[in-house]
Amino acid sequence: MKRPFTSVLLKAAIFLPSAMAAWWFLLKRPSLWLLEKLAYIPLGVLVAPAGLPAIQVAPVNGDWTFNVSVNTYGRNPQTHEMMFVSSLEFTADQDSVALFACGWFAYLALAAASNALTRAQLNSVAKGLSIVTALNILSLAAFAYINGYGSVINTPGGGEYLWLLKYIYHLIYLVAPFAGPFAVALLLHQPWRDCFGFLAEPSTRPSSRPTPRREPPPSPRTSPTAR
Repeated sequence: MKRPFTSVLLKAAIFLPSAMAAWWFLLKRPSLWLLEKLAYIPLGVLVAPAGLPAIQVAPVNGDWTFNVSVNTYGRNPQTHEMMFVSSLEFTADQDSVALFACGWFAYLALAAASNALTRAQLNSVAKGLSIVTALNILSLAAFAYINGYGSVINTPGGGEYLWLLKYIYHLIYLVAPFAGPFAVALLLHQPWRDCFGFLAEPSTRPSSRPTPRREPPPSPRTSPTAR
């Protein structure tokens, strides 16, 4: 007998690669445009120096230029002297930033696998997209700041917390874009929680006790009729 969570996993195995392929080949540029518009003000507040644009996108090749406020000391590579750096800018190609725009499509595929794309669950899906959007923007802000700050202190004798920056960078760049949508789907949609026994609701959690077999009632014995 096929268990309910098997259907969810099979659908996810089909929907998730299909959604990622559609995003990469058809919807990458529109999703990056949307990410830029949504992230411009938050990054201006979180990482950009006053009076400078947080993000600038090149119209020809789509490269992203970030302005980052660092306010720290770094060693000049030419003179090897310590100098104070208030802000800097760096450029990343669009493929490097694209991972922060794939979360919407991964989440929608996971929601579809749990049969959540219905009118009855529209509020849950909208909440999930909002959470994924916040994760995308915060991850992008961390990406910009770590690249800017790390480039200043990444010199011989640089900051003692450089290893921690590299660790966080790998988390937000290689883990969060993929684990974030799954965590949101797990949080909001019961069929995904049912895939894990310890997260399932009591009514859907499989019982570990064997079901007792019911023996048929004994047939009544007939006594011989006295003649």
